[in-house]
Amino acid sequence: MKWKIRITSIILGLLVIYMIASGLFTLTDIISLYLFVLIPTVIVISIEYFIRRKIRFKDFLKAKVFGHLFTILFCFGFLVYYMQDKPISKQTAINDLNYMIESLEHIHPDIYHLIPKDSFLIEYNNEINNLPEKVSELEFFKVCARLTSHFRTGHTRPMENLLASKSMFRRTFPYKTKIIDDRLFVTTNLSLLSSVPLGSEIIEINNKGIKQVIDEWSNLVSYENEAFRNYLITKPVNISIWNNFKPFKIKYVEYNSKEIIEKTVNGSVASNMFHFFKSKFQKPQKLFYRELTPETGYIGFFSCMDLKNYESFYKTTFSKLKNKGIEHLIIDIRDNGGGYSIITAWLEQYIFNQPHNDIDSAIVKVSNELIATGKVKKKLPYIKDAKARESYTRIPGLRQLKELPLRYKGKTYLLTNNGTFSAAQGFASAYKCYGQGTIIGEETGGATVNFGDVHIFKLPDTGLKIMTSWEQAFSACGTDNQRGVIPDFTVRNSIEDDINHKDRVLEFTLKLINDKK
Repeated sequence: MKWKIRITSIILGLLVIYMIASGLFTLTDIISLYLFVLIPTVIVISIEYFIRRKIRFKDFLKAKVFGHLFTILFCFGFLVYYMQDKPISKQTAINDLNYMIESLEHIHPDIYHLIPKDSFLIEYNNEINNLPEKVSELEFFKVCARLTSHFRTGHTRPMENLLASKSMFRRTFPYKTKIIDDRLFVTTNLSLLSSVPLGSEIIEINNKGIKQVIDEWSNLVSYENEAFRNYLITKPVNISIWNNFKPFKIKYVEYNSKEIIEKTVNGSVASNMFHFFKSKFQKPQKLFYRELTPETGYIGFFSCMDLKNYESFYKTTFSKLKNKGIEHLIIDIRDNGGGYSIITAWLEQYIFNQPHNDIDSAIVKVSNELIATGKVKKKLPYIKDAKARESYTRIPGLRQLKELPLRYKGKTYLLTNNGTFSAAQGFASAYKCYGQGTIIGEETGGATVNFGDVHIFKLPDTGLKIMTSWEQAFSACGTDNQRGVIPDFTVRNSIEDDINHKDRVLEFTLKLINDKK
């Protein structure tokens, strides 16, 4: 038994040295991974001992040492194998890139809406010419992201299906940040080991000024306006992809002291695991109601994805509003990334006072890919034989008000920001177009003339999933100028507000209500 333990220990030690030397994991990461395996192992061994209880606990543990070491060796070995990016040959990458572009041309209503095809082909050929003979999954994803970013349509982009499951074991950017006037500020520390004072301004990353960094980040995301660009590029995972999940060398101006500090920072497996399990066990509410004052209600509406509960939520909420005589209702759709428009359509029935619609018209592109899914018949039921590669104009007309005894009669206020996108942007457009109330906050991330109603297809060789639109929607009162819905009152948090956990937008709204009283 001793020689088995020694050999296993030696192999395990060599594997740990390789994990650190190759830059795959830090020593802190390895300790975190070991604890992740050790804790459930101790629980199982303890349960087994209490069931058997025939030998001393010390002797029982000795008998388990080899099994435990072998388990750790297997887990670490599998993780090293799993984390290796599978190489993709240059020809395979080219084949899938050609397939992606051809599919986008077939499916998207106007893929060259903002960039001429000739100009795009120059960018495309540059990417092809710069491909090495072998490219990693991560680099291939970045090539696809750079290409689709030229189309400036928020729903057309590569998805992270090849990267998502590995992200928890990689070094992600250890901060949440926000851009204010092209300056980058830290709002949240995601790792204790790399923490900096909140409010500190990052002025360089990897010896590059923030303006250059923002330009490079922008090339890896798909966005319709600057507001949504700033929302997307500051996501830690997108910053990590830009840096190939490697350590970051940052220079920042420390909050309060104004001292300029340089240091190398890392995300960690421990912090990734913590935030992963926290998100599973502490899921924030996406649709809820509470009273802020006896006369003011608040609906937090942060997603349009819950198809099961929204109808009952509306009935319960608007019943409370009526019974309690709530005169002012705040509807908060900041960071609502959209989803099913039927959810916003029903909310409109409860708060709108006239016939309305989210879109004035739409152009639907029919393709063989969409015909095969059955989506075309649902979208264009009045077209008996919709033909591939043809576009059809859809004018939905106004939605008439339904008989709803609980329809709200008070004043409403809508809160928006640069994360208000897709179906949530459509709701904001209709709200403003039909003069339903006051909008407060920031420009929406979704443009008022946009491409939506997504279709997802998979590249045949690499398996990377690509999302794209097949409808161009002209939102209610929309203007084709790559701008979102502009609020009546532009209000945003300062960095000091974020540090002190103040909500300046909500406070402004409450003051506005009090002034009206």
